[in-house]
Amino acid sequence: MNNDLNVLRALAEKYAEAALDGVNAERTHNYREINSLKATRPPVLVFEVPFGEFSDCDELRLKCADGAYRSLEWELRSELYKWNHFCGDYALHPYYRCHIAVNNSGIGLGSKEKTIPSQKGGYIMAHEYEDVLKDDEALAKVIIPEISLNNEHTESRLAFFSAIFEGILPVKKAGVSLYLSSWDTLSVLRGMSNCMYDLYDNPEFMHRVMERFTRVNEHIIEEYDRLNIYDTDPYYLHCTPACTYELPVKDMDKERITARDVWCRAMAQPLAVVSPEMFGEFDLQYTQRLFDKCGLAYYGCCEPLHDMIDMLRRFPNLRRISITPWADVDMAAERIGSDYVLSYKPNPAYVAERSFDPAPVIAETKRVLEACRRNGTPCEFILKDISSVSNNPDNLTQWVNTVNSVIDRYF
Repeated sequence: MNNDLNVLRALAEKYAEAALDGVNAERTHNYREINSLKATRPPVLVFEVPFGEFSDCDELRLKCADGAYRSLEWELRSELYKWNHFCGDYALHPYYRCHIAVNNSGIGLGSKEKTIPSQKGGYIMAHEYEDVLKDDEALAKVIIPEISLNNEHTESRLAFFSAIFEGILPVKKAGVSLYLSSWDTLSVLRGMSNCMYDLYDNPEFMHRVMERFTRVNEHIIEEYDRLNIYDTDPYYLHCTPACTYELPVKDMDKERITARDVWCRAMAQPLAVVSPEMFGEFDLQYTQRLFDKCGLAYYGCCEPLHDMIDMLRRFPNLRRISITPWADVDMAAERIGSDYVLSYKPNPAYVAERSFDPAPVIAETKRVLEACRRNGTPCEFILKDISSVSNNPDNLTQWVNTVNSVIDRYF
């Protein structure tokens, strides 16, 4: 155990050196500028990395024996690896964040699925789902979850991390964020095809489903409000910069925090294949009820939204929109203008080859920057959903360097 503690303390010192580097303040300032809709230099970030492909890397090899120590060791080693090799504009908090423990009883239904791993190291898998929500009898089983704090577990975690970081870096509580996508839940409870068929064949049932899941999310917001557990100091909202001048950083132990103080996030990826009218009918009118309770909002993920921008304007607190490589970035920037952050998600296929080819990355980056420059649109480059780097981590380093070299020509 003493050896485990020594290993973690040594890693904690390296982590603190990175976290206390002044560059973090510069980067988070840039995040705030972007979220204030200023056309400043776009941040370049890498998330959702297939670290399992890096198994031969000594920097990531675990040395602790105890399971709890190994979990923290992996977190620190992977963060340091990212910092040292493909950091881009990634920023670390000047303290270690201990997330509070929250009990959630669930909604009464769980998915039944088969998974097919893509390959060793990739977190992305193929899924096949059994329909467990096919009629009103099944829908009646969906319950409003009970949510409570697990103070004992939270205090235990705080004590554990404080012992590791004592004299090295402060340890503070971190709260919860709002992820409000009913459609992500529905797709795993029903399977994609069943949802799509019922939009046409049984629309009234689908409205009953959406109503029920919206009420679940409304309840979750209310409970988080009651428990005072929101995270008001996140640097990232699902991989995208969350620092902003508009939402105050508060201490959950001393101040009152509500959904009005935080970001919320939603998307409806399965509806990428339906008409704009159906998109509005089966998602946006329900999402509106949730977004209206929150401070700032971020919409979208991997679905192409270039022709939905005008519909998203119904959200008065919308601040950022996800634009994927399958979207028309020229149309997206024209319709976004300077009203929102265009959160561009570059094509992860460009880092999946054994040998990195900068040409398509240069072309993609230039296309996005030109579109945003023409329309005065603030943007960022967030590489995510990386299923493979063909066991070549250097692809990520080269990707970051390539994108930044193109941005240097514009800023």
